[in-house]
Amino acid sequence: MGENHLKFLFVGILLIFAAAGQMNKPENGDIVKVPAQGWPASGGKVEAPREQRVLLAQLKTQTPNVNQEIITEPAEILPIKNLDIKDPELDVKAALVKDLDDNINLYAFNADLRWPLASLIKLMSAVITIEDVGLNKEVDISEFAIASEGVAGKFEAGEKYLAGELVKAMLLVSSNDAAAAIAEFYGKDNFVKQMQSKAYFLGMNQATFSDPTGILSTNSGTVNDLEILVRYILEKHPGIFKATAQQKAEIFSSKGGSASGGEDTKIIKKELLNINSYASSRPNFLGGKTGFTDEASGNLISIFEHKGHKILFIVFGTSNRFEQTDILFNWVKEAYTF
Repeated sequence: MGENHLKFLFVGILLIFAAAGQMNKPENGDIVKVPAQGWPASGGKVEAPREQRVLLAQLKTQTPNVNQEIITEPAEILPIKNLDIKDPELDVKAALVKDLDDNINLYAFNADLRWPLASLIKLMSAVITIEDVGLNKEVDISEFAIASEGVAGKFEAGEKYLAGELVKAMLLVSSNDAAAAIAEFYGKDNFVKQMQSKAYFLGMNQATFSDPTGILSTNSGTVNDLEILVRYILEKHPGIFKATAQQKAEIFSSKGGSASGGEDTKIIKKELLNINSYASSRPNFLGGKTGFTDEASGNLISIFEHKGHKILFIVFGTSNRFEQTDILFNWVKEAYTF
């Protein structure tokens, strides 16, 4: 091969390599994928992972405006306790004071002690009457009902009442006859089962119900159980506590006909005076329930309005339930700032 041919061949090879290099050179803006070992070919861009690119795009669009006014909700003001105030000296078996609006225990003593509830259970009897029996059902007062311990309500055999009227008697004068009559109408065993079932449903895990009146000492529970029941009533049946805050109420019965009236019906009106002294003496009293048996001694549930808050007081096993509740209320006013 001549010298000229060798020159042409050499130049041709150079041109081929030059062309190949130009073809593989990335254009401006081309993205070169990063090899597994980490670096791109010379002259290309590294493509960031998709998650990073999305995050960067979001940050660009969510940059806060430094001149924008920041609006914050005011902090909720909770009761503040003065730690210099000592706990009250009480003569009770158990007690609970709770701010129902803020769900805060202000005071608790033996809160898990099971104690005979006495007539406090009539609150549950009222709930079952409303939810399962029906307030407009006509209930006969039987000899069995008036044989129950106590004569509150002064009922007579043969009288007929709407169940709602008997509930008033249960709540204001704590009538055992009224509770027994409703339970007899519904079926006492079924009524008590409904009471127990409701307690389990609400989470009153230490509460046991044996009868609708509270006479038996086996009707027991804790102040924590009663607090759960109070909350439920305030939410679902606030009329129960509104009734207990009244100084008096009228109920109507009938004889010889039906409770709703008729030609041969004799309508009898009775006045019930609330046995809870707070109903007549404390304008900030929102409702409650008394209870007493020899085994339980005095029990009391009271709800008061104080500084715009609903405050619940429960005392068990005391010879002076109103005095002990007053001691607790005065202590709350001294120990807490609302």
